[in-house]
Amino acid sequence: MMVNMIPINEVSELEYEQFFKDGQPGNQKPEEDWAHEYGYFIELEGEKIGFFVLYPVEGGAWLRRLLMKEQANPALIILVFDWISEHALKHGYQKLYTHVDDSSKRVLLEMNHFQESNAEPPVDAEISGDWFEKKLNSPDQVK
Repeated sequence: MMVNMIPINEVSELEYEQFFKDGQPGNQKPEEDWAHEYGYFIELEGEKIGFFVLYPVEGGAWLRRLLMKEQANPALIILVFDWISEHALKHGYQKLYTHVDDSSKRVLLEMNHFQESNAEPPVDAEISGDWFEKKLNSPDQVK
């Protein structure tokens, strides 16, 4: 499977607009500066299937946003978490943090080796909900 992580700034405005027009629930196109600075498209076999933001924080990266095309195969979501983890590790991050305010997503995170975190990463946003973290350099990450 040919998977690429493409920084937003390497994608044309037209491609960017097209992705968020096609198959996204509502208009979830990120407008924030941080999404443009730290955002990536997930491209599988030449087709953009998802978008995520790896926001640097002390001790790791915050998976601040993850959007998948509506028609994406649910099994792909499991792979997507692995691909994002590998991408973060390649960029020198030791931990991946994420946040949930919807308890139905907890199982998905736990299936992907995230554990509930007692310590919140230092972030510049007021957020309610639960933080999860995944250690990227642990032996169970070796495939």
